[in-house]
Amino acid sequence: MSNAGFYIFAVIAVIVAVLLVKHVVTCLMRSIIIVVLLILLAVAYYFFVGQYDPEIHDAVQGAWDKYNK
Repeated sequence: MSNAGFYIFAVIAVIVAVLLVKHVVTCLMRSIIIVVLLILLAVAYYFFVGQYDPEIHDAVQGAWDKYNK
C-alpha cells in the first residue's frame, strides 16, 4: 500500500471510530438518563403513592438520627 493509500485508510478509520464512539456514548448517556428517571419515579411512587407506614418511617428516622450524632 502506498503512503497516500495508507493516509486515506487512516482518515477513514478515524472517521468511523469517531462515529462509533459518538453513537456508543449517546446510547450510554440515554441508558443512564433512563435508569435515573426510573429510580426517581420509583422513589416518587414510594413516597407519594405507596403505602405510608409510620413505624418504618420512625425506625428509619431514629437510625438516621443515631448515625448523624
